[in-house]
Amino acid sequence: MIYLLLSLLVLLPLLFGWGKLTSRLLGFTFTSLWANLTAGIVGITVVASVVAFFFSLGIVFEIVVILIGLIGLVVSKNNFSEFFSLLKNRWLLVFIFLGVSITTFAPFINDHFGYYVGTIKWLSEYGLVKGIANINLILGQQSSWHIFQASFDAILDPFLRINLVLYTIFVLYLFEKKLWNLLLFIPFFFLFLHSPSPDLPIYIFSILLIVELFKTDYAENFSVIWLLSVFIFTLKPTVFWLPLFVFLLGFKTNKQLLFSIKNILLTVVLVSLFFIKQIWVFGDFIFPINSNLIDVSWKPSTFLLELSNKIGLLKTYDYQYTIPEINSWSTSDKIIKWLTLSGFKKIVNLVVVLAVFGFGFLAIKKRNTKLILLWVCITLKTIVIFYFSGQYRFMIDAVLPLVALVLLSITLKPILSKGITLAGIGLIFIVFLFPKILQENVSSFYVGQLMGKPSAEQLTKPLEYSISDYNQHKVSNFTFHTPKNYHLMHDIPLPCLTPYSLHEFYVAGIFPYAYDENDFKKGFYLKKLSPSDKKKIDEILKNYVIYYKIE
Repeated sequence: MIYLLLSLLVLLPLLFGWGKLTSRLLGFTFTSLWANLTAGIVGITVVASVVAFFFSLGIVFEIVVILIGLIGLVVSKNNFSEFFSLLKNRWLLVFIFLGVSITTFAPFINDHFGYYVGTIKWLSEYGLVKGIANINLILGQQSSWHIFQASFDAILDPFLRINLVLYTIFVLYLFEKKLWNLLLFIPFFFLFLHSPSPDLPIYIFSILLIVELFKTDYAENFSVIWLLSVFIFTLKPTVFWLPLFVFLLGFKTNKQLLFSIKNILLTVVLVSLFFIKQIWVFGDFIFPINSNLIDVSWKPSTFLLELSNKIGLLKTYDYQYTIPEINSWSTSDKIIKWLTLSGFKKIVNLVVVLAVFGFGFLAIKKRNTKLILLWVCITLKTIVIFYFSGQYRFMIDAVLPLVALVLLSITLKPILSKGITLAGIGLIFIVFLFPKILQENVSSFYVGQLMGKPSAEQLTKPLEYSISDYNQHKVSNFTFHTPKNYHLMHDIPLPCLTPYSLHEFYVAGIFPYAYDENDFKKGFYLKKLSPSDKKKIDEILKNYVIYYKIE
């Protein structure tokens, strides 16, 4: 806890300094604290994304980021004093302290072990690696949020708790704007503070932008809102509905700002950087879609992409049905099966559908063009996501802004909003302090099984897991590490191939080869396995258990 508090007190001023420099460079003027901090995040992420093509985002880069942030603080003079004035609010301190406290618990989100840590390690040690998706397809995502996290994981945030900073920005925003009803989101956000999950920035920024568009006079800041929506898209393309909505709204009400030269140039920079990055690491425009428009030597395997699509389809129905069963259904059958899954996921799916339909009914009833536009974009997003992989976690970012608008339309006394929020936080703490409650009673909530026991160590630093048991192998010119008794890469030394990845390569008859075995920065490409290499992989796989074999 002490480490996180100190880290937070250093990171916030640095982000503010970067925000001031970014806004000056781009010709924007931000008066609110949250906007300057957000500008700092965007500035660092864009710079780090460019640097990562040529260098690693290790300790040297982090020192440069810190120094630039300090320069920005000097330039801004006493403007950061607003932060300290806000700290006089006891309620603000309470929510920040509770956020820090919950962040000290160990990570439990499955993707944290699956690719968050692995992605950040690659970025820190090598930067953006050409064809990194050929090591493990999931590494082809390379979210901009992980690039931002990698900029601080050597000194200021080695425990990968950067989401705590974002949570603090959210709380600061609510207290700046006095939007007490939105405090009710805090218990839910507490589930994402233990990992550098790109879901949290999508949830928070989506809410903030929609609130700004509906509850403020956004005309003067429309360019900033548009650019931030594009930036959010680069964090996770599933949030395409947000820039689409902002664009349609701007086309209707702010064409001059939307199509200004500066806006167009900055949009081209953000979008081009995103697509170039994706082509570099994945071999196509958007992970994990095979557009067949790009032909590079490091392009991913069609077989593995098709396998990924099948897994996404199975996850849509929580592995409760087989691929042949799913493919035999009509569209209506697919929707009904999705809404009647066994376990808690059907409840979440129902809530998503009811929220979208309910909001659409209200928007049409009020005959509000802005609300109808928002509903159309969110409905489109829901349909597209269901078509590719209808996992509820890919839909929540569209539902939360709707909930925010409903909450802001309800009149609640501030003390009541704060009281309900504290009660929700209390329940979250009970779950983390006594994880067996969730593990024994909600078996279908898989990630709950990964929650660890609390420890006194949390008073000084957050808990974390580490895997030190692994083997080293070499196939052709590629030396790699494989965890002995674990199926995910987590913090295994680079490069890491999980037993399942080896099994995939064996079945596909291909294997990643390094362009230069002495310099992994030069990247990887796939090559057909020679009989001797295939036999070697077969011998290696005999030492591991493959739980879900490819048929």
